[in-house]
Amino acid sequence: MPAVRFVLAVLALSVSVSAQLSGEYVRRGAAWVRLEQGQEYALDARVVSVRFRDRGPADGARLAALADEPALAGLQVLRSNRLGIHDLLLPAGRDPLLVARALAARTDVEFVEPAVLGAYVGVPDDPSFGTQWNLENVGQAGGIAGADVHAVQAWDIQDGAPSVVIAVLDSGTEWTHPDLAANIWSNPGDLPDGLDNDGNGFADDVHGWDFDGGDNNPAGLFFHGTFVAGCVAASSNNTLGVAGLAGGASDGTGCRLMICNVGSLAPNSSVLDDALIYAADNGARIITMSLAVPSSAAINAAVDEAVDVAGAFIDCASGNNGFGVSYPATLPKIMAVASSNRFDAKSAFSNAGPEVEVAAPGEAILSTNIGGGYTTSDGTSFAAPHVAALAGLLLSQDAGLTASEVRTIIRDTADDIGPAGFDTGTGFGRINAHAALLATGNPPAGAVLAIGQGVAGFGGLVPQIDTRSGVPEQGDLAFGVVLSSARPDAPAYALVGLVGAELPFEGGTLYVDVFHGNTLFFLHTTSAAGTASRNLPIPDDPVFVGLKAWAQWVVVDPAGPAGYAFTQGLELTVGP
Repeated sequence: MPAVRFVLAVLALSVSVSAQLSGEYVRRGAAWVRLEQGQEYALDARVVSVRFRDRGPADGARLAALADEPALAGLQVLRSNRLGIHDLLLPAGRDPLLVARALAARTDVEFVEPAVLGAYVGVPDDPSFGTQWNLENVGQAGGIAGADVHAVQAWDIQDGAPSVVIAVLDSGTEWTHPDLAANIWSNPGDLPDGLDNDGNGFADDVHGWDFDGGDNNPAGLFFHGTFVAGCVAASSNNTLGVAGLAGGASDGTGCRLMICNVGSLAPNSSVLDDALIYAADNGARIITMSLAVPSSAAINAAVDEAVDVAGAFIDCASGNNGFGVSYPATLPKIMAVASSNRFDAKSAFSNAGPEVEVAAPGEAILSTNIGGGYTTSDGTSFAAPHVAALAGLLLSQDAGLTASEVRTIIRDTADDIGPAGFDTGTGFGRINAHAALLATGNPPAGAVLAIGQGVAGFGGLVPQIDTRSGVPEQGDLAFGVVLSSARPDAPAYALVGLVGAELPFEGGTLYVDVFHGNTLFFLHTTSAAGTASRNLPIPDDPVFVGLKAWAQWVVVDPAGPAGYAFTQGLELTVGP
């Protein structure tokens, strides 16, 4: 009978608290837990968050006045943010729900929330080194070729710009990891000198902030945040480990990672709002979260601020527990991301719901691990950073895009992999980075795009054009256009112009406008193998970055229409 009375007492308290506080709370032994969406979240018995109705300069007096109430005596202000949300530290042994109920009963309080420890939504697996099917799936391990984010094609257009900052709100990141260090954000306004040089309220926040520990070292104890950061922007083409989607495929210099530790072992709901505001205030245009916590008015307010005021794009993992989409991915201003596998199907563990907008690879993903190593893991946690990385590529390509436009492009260019049209498992489909970049309509800087068709000549072969050294770059004096599959020993003209056109030319289409000037002609004789090349030196001057030109080879060949054969055209854009 005493056990029954205990349960009834708990239920009565839950009902009483629920009338004033969001959520349902029950005891598990000596501790309270909060129930939401089929999950149990442990309360952090040390902290309660509060915001007053008419917040402003009078908040200090209101906080001081709390000491006059016996139930609230001894509370200390742990931290406050500019949205007027105050995290209060409770004396040891104080019941957080009793304190929250006493605060909620005050007429000057807008909302009060006990701090809750959430869950990161990825589960570590045994370390394994293998190919990154998520970036380029060629059927490895029995997967379906092309069931990937089309990273290689996307990198021909954009591989991530250092000017774009992506905030990783997670368990902390080993920012010294050899495959991450080059792409870690450095605060341009602060120095490691013990001072708050930029006046943002965080001294020595050189690479971000540990919001859970209250210090300037955002590295954590759990692999999760380091793994997520690697999915976003592990340095590419640096002879080390893995590539991140926005990690700089050409030279290892990609988007920058702002590290925000919101709980080394579990996400702390009471600091997530502070981290969101910090990221938005310090230049992060993209915020990615791979976590679940109970719903929170403080987090709602911070998301509104980051999106509506700062214009940040935010995405979050949908969750893995088999229930509906987890909070905060349920918020309309956040893009909820589900997980897909190497077969272009929804991962079995991935939470479904109407909030899911897109899917991204999240099974058997290889990424960075603490200790400078690598590991493989599964979870929607590792799908979400692919979306953040794609947002980074889009903003690297066109800095003028709004967060809403980025979200629309990602959604509208996704490859439909579930039931036809939108579905609650994979949303509008698995993201396609190449299609998304093409949809920006912005000329790629540092790219080579093939245009049109060539015309056959010798032996029915169509002469081919290519580049000797990839994309044209500022100061590249050896950049060249290469001819192959041409008539042996035939005169061949390399045409390069600053004006592109589709004009009739000897029975085909010429993509270099030879009629309006600005066109260079280079005569070469092909080799016995039917090949030739010509250098196009690019001055070492930033004024040429973004400059567009067109190139094409024309071969004197009696077997071709009107005595010529020619290649398709190339659209060239000079990169930095």
